[in-house]
Amino acid sequence: MRTYPLQEGEEVLWAGTSQRPRKWFPEYTQMIVIAGLVVLLIVIRGHFSGWSLLVGAYVVLFAFLLPRASDRRARDRAMSYLVTSHRIIFVASWPNGTEFRWVWLPYLLLPPRVKADESGVGTISFGGWWSRVQFREKELRGAWAPPVLELRAIADAANVANLIVRTRHRAAATTYTQAP
Repeated sequence: MRTYPLQEGEEVLWAGTSQRPRKWFPEYTQMIVIAGLVVLLIVIRGHFSGWSLLVGAYVVLFAFLLPRASDRRARDRAMSYLVTSHRIIFVASWPNGTEFRWVWLPYLLLPPRVKADESGVGTISFGGWWSRVQFREKELRGAWAPPVLELRAIADAANVANLIVRTRHRAAATTYTQAP
């Protein structure tokens, strides 16, 4: 059993990890698209004189996008989540240590959105699509990156989202003096 940084009187209501972390989609999709564009440019090179410049631009673009996708995939594999009586804790277990980030439940302004498959495994996100895209554009890279408010690929996502809503209402109704 791991030791988590819980406040006095705080209890863990749910703990889980990603059931199916993304394995290949971002990296290989980028590689397939760029390879297809390179082949297309080679085929039409007789009609376009700057094809080698475009091939180089696509290769440089791929070189910049691949590490970002790999970092995000590594973060997904390292993440586990806790829902406590006062907050959601994001735990990243790296080989050189464990990192804890959290969000206080009363400060979650938007209700959770659940996107799950027929087996119940899904992603819980807070905020709309556009706010998450903006946050991802501003996110830091590496181990100290703040978490996007998503619990990705967790089992029984709908029940966990209901637990978060109930706990958030209960936490908002009480006064918690140790919140920031």
